[in-house]
Amino acid sequence: MSLKLFRINFRVFTVFLIAALPVLAVGVMLVLGSGQSRLRSSYGRHLAEVADRTAAAVDSYVFRRIIDVSILARVPDVQRLAAAESQRVLDVEAVRTLDRQWTTESVLPVALATAVMTNPTANFLASIVERDPVYREIMLTDRFGRLIAASNRTSDFYQGDEAWWREVVDGGRASMSDVLFDDSAKTYALDIAVPVTELGGGNLIGVLKASADVREMLAVVAGVQLGATGHAVLVRENGSIVFGQMPVVQNARFFAADLLRERLQATRQGTLLPMSSFSARDTEGNVQLIGIAPSQLGRSYPALSWVVAVYQSAEELFAPVQNQFLYLLLVLAVTAAAVLSLALWFSMRLAAPPVAVAIGMDRPARASVEIP
Repeated sequence: MSLKLFRINFRVFTVFLIAALPVLAVGVMLVLGSGQSRLRSSYGRHLAEVADRTAAAVDSYVFRRIIDVSILARVPDVQRLAAAESQRVLDVEAVRTLDRQWTTESVLPVALATAVMTNPTANFLASIVERDPVYREIMLTDRFGRLIAASNRTSDFYQGDEAWWREVVDGGRASMSDVLFDDSAKTYALDIAVPVTELGGGNLIGVLKASADVREMLAVVAGVQLGATGHAVLVRENGSIVFGQMPVVQNARFFAADLLRERLQATRQGTLLPMSSFSARDTEGNVQLIGIAPSQLGRSYPALSWVVAVYQSAEELFAPVQNQFLYLLLVLAVTAAAVLSLALWFSMRLAAPPVAVAIGMDRPARASVEIP
């Protein structure tokens, strides 16, 4: 009886291990890295597209309000009153007296109240504020800045020293303020001032200003909800927050303000598209994927240089692929086992031929008997 002992060619075995397993591991890492990079890029584009749609909705709302206020400035009664009052010579001392009475006296003189608060145009403006809750206040001045009609009592009588009034008169076009929080009304408002021109002509005869509630606009921003952690925020180019879903503290800053400014600067230099995405850590240290899109309002109204940023936790975004990653590791382990098996098999096949070993008791040789 003989037994064949198999020999392993350790050179072949080692070559298989060195050549196969590292290549397999590198290939898996390359595939995972490429897939995660493409997934991150795809999610980033999606967030930037959501930001762009939100910015378009914000722009549409503001431009619509500007058109509405401009239409009010072209109402014939508004134009006639502005034209008539602008014919009066400016008496600086009289204006100062009226302004002092307006700001210090709790009850206005009858003549002043009648001239400003109860004339037909003022009643018309008051009816608009009463019927349309979007408008908080509407006022009209003549070409000198004197208040000639108001829906309700304003902070002062003379408006000619206000920045918004000077901007409209000097530029001959609409002026916009940034979003401001009205403490008395407990709401966010946007001031829109437009020029009032003559009937059938282009000469400026007054300025109409409306304070509009922007909760409808901000609801568009607050309404963006992506998963459990995805939100949108309206920020200024300097990184300060205009509005977000969470209560905004005055002068609060976006957690990725520095990166946001860098992106905007790269956009102006033409090295980056306006819509882009990037990653940043929030105040709690969590990685957030952020998509941004600039508002178009800043091109016409510098005070409204806004950017919509939509962000979502990277952990939540990539959660669906975590199980796939574990499955891929399992496949890697099975493949490694198969490679080891093939390496062992080939090493034995390519080893030296098997040696037969005789097993048994030594027996004496038989004597040969010759038969005569």
